[in-house]
Amino acid sequence: MTTKSQSTVGTVVYLADRTVSPPVIIAVPALKGFSNIGGGKAKKVDKSNFDSKGVNESQPGRSDPGEGSGEIVYIKALPGHQKLKKLYEAGCSGLIDHVDIYVGDGDGTAPPTLVGVGKVLTPPKVGSPGATWARSGTIGTGYISTFAPKKADDDIDRADFAIQWTGTALTQVKGEAIANQY
Repeated sequence: MTTKSQSTVGTVVYLADRTVSPPVIIAVPALKGFSNIGGGKAKKVDKSNFDSKGVNESQPGRSDPGEGSGEIVYIKALPGHQKLKKLYEAGCSGLIDHVDIYVGDGDGTAPPTLVGVGKVLTPPKVGSPGATWARSGTIGTGYISTFAPKKADDDIDRADFAIQWTGTALTQVKGEAIANQY
């Protein structure tokens, strides 16, 4: 039996840039990898007491949404790389407190859109009525916590970047019906 898998080719990180008016969506090109896409870890709350029978007792507490990290082949002339750096700097200086993020999987090519008066970042969908997701992906909010260009001997320019998720990230699966999340 062959295990089904999905290629990471075509995965794109999109960010909503609200430092300009009207807001725009930027794609982060030349992505080498990205991990912790909306994952997290629940705090372990110790509820052991004198009545515990020889073992510690615990329960899950609040979830820490974690930090996603990635690497790009850094090309300073690319607008997506310039914007990623500017969003990092805007967050550090207090000009913005969060960025809307969509990580689109390689099973589609449609980008997210900004919808409505509030310009809500919305994953790509098809069909109306009875809309379904046009691409698998993860959407959430966070801030750019790291942007670190690096040079190595006999290599190409690269940069590490990280996104601190600030809430629950929602995952969509291509072809699933939209359940009024957006």
